[in-house]
Amino acid sequence: MSPIAPVRRLRKLARELLRRPQGLLAFVLLAGCATNPFADQVIGPSYVPANVFREHDTLPSAIRRLAVLPLTTVGDVSVMEFGRDSLSPVLLSELGRRHQFEIVPITPDQLRRWTGQSTWTGEEKLPLDWFKKLSEAAGVEAILVSRLTQYRAYEPLTIGWRVKLMATDDPRIIWSVDEVFDASQPSVANAARRYAQANPEPSLPTGDSRRILNSPRRFGHYTANAVFKTLPER
Repeated sequence: MSPIAPVRRLRKLARELLRRPQGLLAFVLLAGCATNPFADQVIGPSYVPANVFREHDTLPSAIRRLAVLPLTTVGDVSVMEFGRDSLSPVLLSELGRRHQFEIVPITPDQLRRWTGQSTWTGEEKLPLDWFKKLSEAAGVEAILVSRLTQYRAYEPLTIGWRVKLMATDDPRIIWSVDEVFDASQPSVANAARRYAQANPEPSLPTGDSRRILNSPRRFGHYTANAVFKTLPER
């Protein structure tokens, strides 16, 4: 193709736009897009979670069904409770996108009936028969315990996760993460924007990934996705 062919097509389009009502405005917008094709370019490295423990690089083959316990928080302040209620479905959604487990969400009522408490943080001393009871009641081979350790819903957004995957047959930690994602850090902001570009929302206009940096829910999706990306491979 001749190198001047695209230029001729652009000139022809411009002439057609200028003949129509509001054509000048459309032409200006077109020219802006043509001269600034990298308006939503993200420059710089992305944040990579590092505070991660893996027992092995691959998951045990016997673990297929995973019980997800209710999300807990550090502290009882209303802000953290709001974050918990907002991000509980986000956590389940991003875990499900990994397609590594059959997920069994556990309600507080179920947990109380089976273990005597409606919440467990994974940091307290567990009864000897705790894993056996939960495994048999829910029909699972592993348990996911998660805590929301930080939550700031105004800029710069901040979300902290402490998550553990524990086997039930021989109770032990298979994988754990303890990370804080602070959007004031350039690498975190870059990673969040790249997530937004790769996972656009149909209801939102494309081309402005910076929107994720003022949306606690969308930023929560990015952080949960980044956490679960560190899981051992299936």
